[in-house]
Amino acid sequence: MNLATTSLNHTPVLNTLDLHDPDSQETAGLRASYERFDAVVLEALGAEARGQLQTAAINASVAASVAAHLHCGIFASSRLEELLNSIGRRITRRTATTPAKRSPTAVKRVLHVLTHAYPVGGVTKMLGLWLRLDGERQNSIVLTQHRGSVPAALRSAARASGAQIHRLNMQAGDCFAWAQRLREIAADYDAVVLHIHCEDIVPLLAFADPVGRPPVLLLNHADHLFWLGTSISDVVINLREAAQDISIQRRFTEPQRNVIIPTLVERAQRTLSRHEAKRAIGIDPNQTMLLSVARKVKFDAHGGVNYADIVAPVLAQRPEAILVVVGAGDMPEWRSTTEALGGRIVSVEETPDITPYLEAADIYVDSYPFVSSTSMMEAANYGMPLLTLFVAPQSARIVGINHVGLVGTALQATSIEAYRELLLRLIAESDFRTTTGAASTDAVRRDHTPPGWFGFLDDAYVRALNLPRLDWSQQAPHAAPEAPQFGEPDCRHQAMFGSGFGLVEMKKGCVGLLPFRQRVDFWRQIGREHGFRRPTEAASYLLPEWLKRTIKDRKHG
Repeated sequence: MNLATTSLNHTPVLNTLDLHDPDSQETAGLRASYERFDAVVLEALGAEARGQLQTAAINASVAASVAAHLHCGIFASSRLEELLNSIGRRITRRTATTPAKRSPTAVKRVLHVLTHAYPVGGVTKMLGLWLRLDGERQNSIVLTQHRGSVPAALRSAARASGAQIHRLNMQAGDCFAWAQRLREIAADYDAVVLHIHCEDIVPLLAFADPVGRPPVLLLNHADHLFWLGTSISDVVINLREAAQDISIQRRFTEPQRNVIIPTLVERAQRTLSRHEAKRAIGIDPNQTMLLSVARKVKFDAHGGVNYADIVAPVLAQRPEAILVVVGAGDMPEWRSTTEALGGRIVSVEETPDITPYLEAADIYVDSYPFVSSTSMMEAANYGMPLLTLFVAPQSARIVGINHVGLVGTALQATSIEAYRELLLRLIAESDFRTTTGAASTDAVRRDHTPPGWFGFLDDAYVRALNLPRLDWSQQAPHAAPEAPQFGEPDCRHQAMFGSGFGLVEMKKGCVGLLPFRQRVDFWRQIGREHGFRRPTEAASYLLPEWLKRTIKDRKHG
């Protein structure tokens, strides 16, 4: 493979989806996934009818996990929301009076609720910044199902801001007990912000009854996935317009309960010049460094398009250029291309600190096929021009970059040919790099960093205080049962974002959340499905989650 002679016209062919073909592979896949989802929903509804509320709630979580991992043409489920809301009202106690610590007219104390805090990723990073920069308010954290050590950066941010960190699943009890505890903790706060996983049922149970609870705002960080939470969200915080459209059209949320807040990123303070930073990470200062930062899954090939092959012809024409990919690690499918280029595609593992790479890079090239918006905003902070590839129709813009400060400033190519032409120009023309990068920097710093970002946040809090608490018992009769859709963006969703995570594995993750009798029943069901690889593994799943976390994680705090 001689890349030096590769023509720009030699382009991978993207799969074309026939949206009007009811027998297409994509439509068949959506139907099959919906049937799997629906079967688990019916299990949950059946358990509720038999009075087995814990089993019903856990099956609701499993159903949500199915829909999040295997897209089935829906982004929300009115049936699951109604089920969990009904259960939550029965198992949690109302707050008799408004606690003295809570302000009825302003948001001064905020409780942030996470399912799990990952050491790498935009959600944890944004929350850490939020804690450190929001000095006007008292912020605290509840982790509902965290496993392992709390990331050092989040613990440091919490300490610096005076925030408490509560870990529910280290307290004796099941998911119902944790829901009640979450409601009790939240009673002292003026607002709750949810940064939760798509299938986390604990907050839905805790805040089902609107009487006596503070307003709840849900951060829609997984805007391209199915999630639970519509029934308790007084306000949905969307990070971009495409997400807001889906929230209103596909998640049963009223328009007045939707706001847009840009992703919060840190304003960069450069410590090294580009030349110095390149030397520090082993790059020739005279090379033009292209950078992409994202988790490995965001670079998985889709539709016959390999990320390395998209960029390779440009690198072949411009021998002074090098591409560094942070987060993908070893990519065997890139190996032959990288070797043909003399090693000028460098892929490294995930790292919590990407600053050295941001300081060194000249051009930021977005991940593909899955975009990485937070990394683009961080790159803009360093004056880099931004380039992304979007080949889908506008009706599928949820799969592309359309975030507040990036609209109109990031360069967006709508074909591989246009992408390569723009990249060639960015490498060749330093003035073009400078002016394009400056536009992105100005926009991101205006909207995505303080003080401008706090204007969006303050407006969201005011909206949450002024709107009546969402009462799903009144809303549910007006929410039609979910039904799968087969057009855009659903038809391309599974191929881009889906996983092979199996139903049995989803169930195994929930066993420890149940009380003993229901836990044994659920455990036996998994055994009948051959879900355990060995007897010792099976035995470990009989332990309650709180006990396992206490044994394994106590030293982490």
